[in-house]
Amino acid sequence: GVRTIVIDPGHGGDEDGAKGARGTLEKTLTLAVARRLKSALETRLGARVLLTRDDDRTLPLDERAAFANNNKADVFVSLHANASLRRTAAGAEVFFLSLDRADEEARRVAESEGVAMPVFGGGTREIDVILWEMAQTRHLVQSAELAKAIEGQLRTAVPMSLRPLQQAPFRVLVGANMPAVL
Repeated sequence: GVRTIVIDPGHGGDEDGAKGARGTLEKTLTLAVARRLKSALETRLGARVLLTRDDDRTLPLDERAAFANNNKADVFVSLHANASLRRTAAGAEVFFLSLDRADEEARRVAESEGVAMPVFGGGTREIDVILWEMAQTRHLVQSAELAKAIEGQLRTAVPMSLRPLQQAPFRVLVGANMPAVL
């Protein structure tokens, strides 16, 4: 079950993100939405919900995923709000990680069950060894399912883009060692 959810309000601090027609900044909007989503999830699911940031500060992408990992999150959701100069561009989108550039050997290592490592005092201990850049590989199927579920729920409440479900190599998702979407 899902016990801990980490919500990442995109951008913050020096990183404004997109700017709306009336001057609304993405970093401000994502933080407001994250706070409301946190409250709703805590109330409805009784889950522990953490925000990667709860104020206007810069937080590097790798630290966002590390925060989720260190808090043993079951799910990681990064919130963003895009803007476009094209009037035809509209609607919500849900992304999960694409690792098309990853080679087969790296995928095999990331999906392996574990490696026997020597321990102090003799003997060995089986531990998971995961390349940081490949942590998400073992969660791609679950991430795709999570993205599809979120897209289905969003569809009932907001207009969706022509391509509402997509894969992309977003850095913020790469290091998350749990199902993750943007």
